[in-house]
Amino acid sequence: MEGHVAIVTGGCGNLGRGVCRALTKAGYTVVAFDVDTSRADGVARAVTLDVTDAVPCAAAVEEVVRDFGGIDVLVNMAQRIIIQTPLLDVTAEHMRVSYESGPMATLRMIQLCHPHMKARGGGSIVNFASDAGTRGIPGMGAYAAAKEAIRGITKVASLELGRDNIRTNTVCPVAYSDPTSSWAQRSLAENPMGRIGDPEEDIGAAVVFLAGPVFVNGRTIHVDGGTGVFR
Repeated sequence: MEGHVAIVTGGCGNLGRGVCRALTKAGYTVVAFDVDTSRADGVARAVTLDVTDAVPCAAAVEEVVRDFGGIDVLVNMAQRIIIQTPLLDVTAEHMRVSYESGPMATLRMIQLCHPHMKARGGGSIVNFASDAGTRGIPGMGAYAAAKEAIRGITKVASLELGRDNIRTNTVCPVAYSDPTSSWAQRSLAENPMGRIGDPEEDIGAAVVFLAGPVFVNGRTIHVDGGTGVFR
């Protein structure tokens, strides 16, 4: 995929770095957006950015287009996580933070990148959700709600943007990532493959597949080794 440009939001965390490395190895020019770029790896550029802030997001997208020629792939991974909060204790602030950093940021990035992807003749959007939403995990109510909202956005985007040859899919990973490592470790006992996903080898590989010119649109792909009961 030489000459193709990918933006990865939340691309400097453990899971994000794995996805960036996989895309880079596949030939993409990768730009990571993250609030903390100190650990960036496998990218052509890392941009310090809060995806909840609309004006810097727009400026960063325009900078990518100006410096690299366009946008072919958008991977929406950024999400602030609120965990270990019983549902009856979830507050309006918990929901606001979860939705602004997750579905609202996802929608914003889709809207900003769409005209540039259309100008290139199409592209791929990969949004990240979670089995915290698809099957439910106690203590993760705000996070689960935000992730299910992202899946809803994915479905509508696949129908509306498909006419522009832009495919939109969702990945639900089970892998070691910085904020959820302890939860991932606990889920090991449920995994029929006896391990947790590797950020690059497993999750990154799935993103590379969906980023390419495959005839897959509007789907949720569980990259979890068979963890969970809901599909």
